Amino acid sequence: MREVAVDVFHLPLAPRSAVNAYLVGPVLVDAGFAWQGSRVLSAVRGRVVTEHVITHAHVDHAGGTRKVVDALRVPVRAGARDLPDLHSGDVAMEVPKALRRASKTYASFDAVPEAAALTVGEEVGPGFVVLDTPGHSAGHISLWREDDGVLICGDVINSMSLATTRPGLQEPPKMFTPDPVENRRSIRRIADLEPRLVLVGHGPPVTNAASKLRTLAGRLPQD
Repeated sequence: MREVAVDVFHLPLAPRSAVNAYLVGPVLVDAGFAWQGSRVLSAVRGRVVTEHVITHAHVDHAGGTRKVVDALRVPVRAGARDLPDLHSGDVAMEVPKALRRASKTYASFDAVPEAAALTVGEEVGPGFVVLDTPGHSAGHISLWREDDGVLICGDVINSMSLATTRPGLQEPPKMFTPDPVENRRSIRRIADLEPRLVLVGHGPPVTNAASKLRTLAGRLPQD
């Protein structure tokens, strides 16, 4: 675990930051796959954790949540439109027939029926504000701290190729993004913030992020 901004810690849960969680003050953001829940708990051992926030209800972000919440006994919250998936532990995805078996594995995790809704605009942790950034999931949220330009944005973007692990900003895979057009709108929204540091679900932290995000947003299709 490494501090990347004031009161913001990066918890890489897989090699090359292929899966990430974050600790912002006393708030744990995301928890990786189910088998990575133990890594999260090990990383935060000895630290105060008062709440668990999920950027979106996909198994690589909420899969470890059940283990984390049972161990830490903290409330868990996420975007309101993602609560039905968290409550059931099943995510409905339309993918090509050849990939349906993989999507079923991707879309199932231990249910979190006690998850409650975050409110857009509310403050979370040390100065972060909840943003509505849908597309990759209906209720996807991001956390933005304007004072120092730190953005935690889940899977609105990836900072690596999930196929090759090569670094670089890109859209998330379309087969796991129910509404790519809406997600592109979210990318343009976060680019307009001109963040200094962007922290994502998959890939290393992005420094000097404003120009890189502008470049990505500029080459997106104009849907």
